Amino acid sequence: MPELSRILRVLRRMAGHLLHLRFRALHREMSRAVSVLLAPLSAGRKRRALRAALAGRTSGKRVILFPPTLDYHLPLYQRPQQLARAYSRRPDTLVLYLTANTRFDHVSVMEALSPSLLLVNASLACELPALLQDARQTVLSLSWTANKRYLPLLRPDRVVYEYIDELSIFDGYDETMERDHAALLKRADLTVCTARALYEKARALSPRVLLSPNAGDYPFFSATASAPDAPEAAAASARYRFTLGYYGALASWFDYPLLSAAARARPDWLFLLVGMDYDGTLKKSGLLKSPNVLWIPPQPYSRLPSYLKLFDLALIPFVLNDVTRSTSPVKLFEYMAAQKPILTSDMDECRQYRSVARYHGLSDFLAKAEELLHRRRDPVLLESLHSEAQANTWDERAAQILSALDALPSWSDNTDSGRAVFARSFSA
Repeated sequence: MPELSRILRVLRRMAGHLLHLRFRALHREMSRAVSVLLAPLSAGRKRRALRAALAGRTSGKRVILFPPTLDYHLPLYQRPQQLARAYSRRPDTLVLYLTANTRFDHVSVMEALSPSLLLVNASLACELPALLQDARQTVLSLSWTANKRYLPLLRPDRVVYEYIDELSIFDGYDETMERDHAALLKRADLTVCTARALYEKARALSPRVLLSPNAGDYPFFSATASAPDAPEAAAASARYRFTLGYYGALASWFDYPLLSAAARARPDWLFLLVGMDYDGTLKKSGLLKSPNVLWIPPQPYSRLPSYLKLFDLALIPFVLNDVTRSTSPVKLFEYMAAQKPILTSDMDECRQYRSVARYHGLSDFLAKAEELLHRRRDPVLLESLHSEAQANTWDERAAQILSALDALPSWSDNTDSGRAVFARSFSA
């Protein structure tokens, strides 16, 4: 037994410490011995707790599983959290969002975020197949190739592979990731692409591809005007004629030189940036030396409307490269829902929306910003933002993906052995 071997090793070390009168080290080994002895009991308690928590929740339902990627409580909700929430609002659907408790989650067994959205400790994933046998269907939604290992572990009925970004931006990008990506494209039941550029690449390998861009939480962001004040930003905003804002990651794809030049050219405008200095490029850029640039560190998702309400003009000033050409910005649809005029660089995924203005270079940025600032209360522009926001919600995306999944031919063998063979094919 592995546990017995570990206990014996600890006891031998304890005897050595006692023999040589190393009492501090002996105390550490005694604590370790207690942990080793209690570990099986703790694991057993967790398994029983998960079984009790899922009892009566899964029968006859479609269960959608998200393997661990982003902690659910990460301050800025991204596509996995938003889709999990949207799926959980569908009839007869239960969503299990697995977390590795990396930083923002602290889940021992399970946290019920709603009756149909459960946050589950990923260390208990091996227990799930037995607990989900009465589900109508199990669906695994993958967006990171490293989570391919959950396929043989969870043995889902369906696999949805979400191709959400150029692979090169992921941590650990290498040849193995490329190889696993190709295997997932070929064998997933459905490949979902968030940008046209990704869709065109996927079509070469995947037999079933769906273009499904990012979206916005319309009910949440449409109430931006009534959000509580953010005093630290509101005080600064009040000193300037207009506030031009951005929230999200501040990284190498952010056009620091353009914004620095714009801040110098328009000293009566405040440039409000809310978000994480993702790769250290913000502080290195020199942008914060401009007196009319205010940076607010990353804020919880619940507080974003408090900053967004201050924006007279909402910005997405990204440089144009292979990464941003394949980017569908979530914030685009959140800005729409708040009915804020939007100015972006000429990204491919922003061209299709009539409510969004795009710029080419500094002079065009300044000219279009001036125009939009003067049109910020224009009923025609506001109606355009409103209608496009309502057409691009997470509930719409969830319905689209599940409809595509339901249109697929039935899997021929839904037995446990059939699922296992199917899952192992991804490792071939």
